[in-house]
Formats: sequence, C-alpha cells, structure tokens
Amino acid sequence: MKKIFLAAVLFVIVSSSVGVTAQTIFIPRPPVVYIPLLDPVRMHIQNQVFRNMVTAEAQKGGTKNAKTRIPITAGDYTMYKPRQENSLPKLLAQAGKGNAAEQRETEQFFNSLIERYEQAGNNHHLLPPNDVAYALVYFILVNYEAYYDLVTVPIEKDPWAKRARTETHRTALMNEKRSLLTTEDEDRAMYYQFKEMLSAKPEFKKMTDAEKQKMTEMLVITCGIVKAAYDKAIEDENEELLQEAHKAAKNSLEELLGVPIDKIKFNLSGMHLK
Repeated sequence: MKKIFLAAVLFVIVSSSVGVTAQTIFIPRPPVVYIPLLDPVRMHIQNQVFRNMVTAEAQKGGTKNAKTRIPITAGDYTMYKPRQENSLPKLLAQAGKGNAAEQRETEQFFNSLIERYEQAGNNHHLLPPNDVAYALVYFILVNYEAYYDLVTVPIEKDPWAKRARTETHRTALMNEKRSLLTTEDEDRAMYYQFKEMLSAKPEFKKMTDAEKQKMTEMLVITCGIVKAAYDKAIEDENEELLQEAHKAAKNSLEELLGVPIDKIKFNLSGMHLK
C-alpha cells in the first residue's frame, strides 16, 4: 500500500475541558512496517469481494433493508476486545523525528482522530467502533466524502455552493450534494457486507485482538489525517490544500479498494461497482 499520509504541517484543533485551542504540529509519515497491517483487508476486498459486487440485486438498486439484517455472533472474527489505551499513536509518534514535545503533540493528535471515530460509531451509526468492519466503512466514507466535497461545512465555504451562479442554482447544487450522501441504512448494509466478508477470511480467524485493534487504528488514522487536511482547507479557503486533500482521499480509497473511485456506488445491499 502506498504511503497516503499527508506529511505536512497541519493546523490541529484540540478539544479540552476548558474549550478549544489551536496547535500547529508536524504529522510524520508512519514507518512502512505498519502499512502491511492493512494487507489482509485490501487483498481480500480486491481478490474476493469485487468479483461478486456487481450482482442482479445490486443492479436493481438493492432489495434488502439494512435494518432487517441480523448481526453476526457465531464466527464473528472482525470484532475485538480493545485495550484501555490506543496501540498505534505512541508508536507512530515515536517513529517521527520530532523532539519530545512534538512527539507528545503528534500522539495527542492521533488519539484525537481515534476518539472522533469512536464518537461517529456510537452517536451516528450506532455501530461498534471495536470492529475492523466498521473501521473499513468509516475509512471508505471519510475518503469518499472528502473527495466529492460531501462533508457538511458552512454554506459560505461549501465548494458546491461556491459553484452556484444564482440562488436557484445553489439550491439545486446543494440538493444534488445531499443526494450523493449515503444513508444510515446504506452504511449499515455496508458494515454487514464487510463483516460477513472479512469473517470468512482465514487471516482474520487467526488474528489476535491486539492485531485487529492496530488494523482498526491504522485505517482510522490514515483517513483521519486526510479529513484534518480537508477541514483545514475549507476553514482557510485554501484551494491548494483542498486539492491535495482531494488527491490524498482518492489515492487512499483506490489503493485500498483496487478500483477507480468513480466506479463505486452504494445502496441497501452495500457497496458495489457501477
């Protein structure tokens, strides 16, 4: 897997009990040794899933409602019992060239990305964050939404709204943007799709809880850095950084899935190819 991290100075918003403060920290590229953690996910998706993703049901737009699908219990190999502390942030921070203070800030930043991920699972999708399948869904959606500018941002800074020539045109564009977002049912369908798929993979049956947690954290940190750059680009209306974030999101998604980003579609039976 190619290095898809943005090695740059990012403006990071760090929440605290006394409010929100801004810090500038250097985000290093994680060492290559950790990248192969994603190989079981990437190879299984590319070699097994996409051969069967264009089905009659998918072509009809999907017929199963995600809410009717029963969560897997027996033979569930994607969930894990998490450690009290995250595994990768400290390791990745220590692998950087920064001094002790910079390493602490970097570790804090990586931990904040994981915390954001956990909140998304618990508050929005009501899906378990201690699950590689959900981490994969999160990774896909974060990159997909960043590439297509589907992230919710202030209207005056929204790339879609900026393209409008008139108020009527802006309304039409914003409606089009909303139509491209996945629904919670589609997200849940994709979760079960990946859960079933990965649970059948021999590699996952042999993985320890610690290995699954590291894989989850790598997916989350990878897309989280892209999202942080995207958010900063929107905030500052920095077109150059925005294009870099678009490129990173596209490369990130295509490297993992093995197909062009414009071939991906979602419906109530999961993710499929156009």
